[in-house]
Amino acid sequence: MKLKSKDILRISRPRFWMYVLGTFLVGMIASGNPFNYELIVIVNLVAFSIFFTLPANLFVYGVNDIYDYQTDIYNEKKIKYEATLPLEKHKQLWLFIGTLLLPIIPFIFTISLPALLALIVFLFTGFFYSAGPIRAKSKPPLDILFSSIIYVSPAVIGFYLTGNEQIDWLTVIGGLIWASAMQTYSAVPDIEADRKAGLHTLATRLGQLNALWFCLIAYIISAAIGFMYLGYIAAIFGIAYALIVILSMINSSKLFKYYTYFPFINIVTGAALYFYLFFQVI
Repeated sequence: MKLKSKDILRISRPRFWMYVLGTFLVGMIASGNPFNYELIVIVNLVAFSIFFTLPANLFVYGVNDIYDYQTDIYNEKKIKYEATLPLEKHKQLWLFIGTLLLPIIPFIFTISLPALLALIVFLFTGFFYSAGPIRAKSKPPLDILFSSIIYVSPAVIGFYLTGNEQIDWLTVIGGLIWASAMQTYSAVPDIEADRKAGLHTLATRLGQLNALWFCLIAYIISAAIGFMYLGYIAAIFGIAYALIVILSMINSSKLFKYYTYFPFINIVTGAALYFYLFFQVI
């Protein structure tokens, strides 16, 4: 069976592309006015903006689909909402992942050392989140730590690509806490399937209700940190995320339905944050 282009696109989860591309763009714009950079910086920013679309997402989710096959066949969310990847297509997927990563290699010689280190961290966590021997997603709390780094490290890359090295690490910590809530909430619909497959995650350890409490507390903390830098827009974001978690607690039978709204909420809040920072720096 041949892996088709539509399969590649599906595996890369286009509705999730903004999770890494969005944080990359936020990190870039948080560093300063993009219209003031030298040509080499602009070229790098464009190249990595492209990288964080199909190539980076196929890398993260493709590796995930390969190593999660034995879990996915029990997962109703994966079967109905997404799709499982047949074993006979795994080798072809590895080839596509490698091919799409190749174009970014020349650019590693034109970026700063901090940006390169942040890229290495992204690739390391993106691979070993799913792959052995670490397989962090099956070893809580490593599952939360690795997943959070996957989604926040692009912001660090975007920030350092501009040449600015004066990063405020408290904002990064706030982002990691927010990402830990996002990862845990996304794992709640998988609890039953993960338990059947013997996969341990923070969500399976805590159980549905406690996992949702973890999400709620993490969103409140991250919103509080964000408020220190962004003001009331961070509080608005915090309320939006807290609301969906509270609704999931109250109407547990509709949790999967709320989960399907999650990408849209993330895109809207991410875009709002980007343009809020954009109009501040220009």
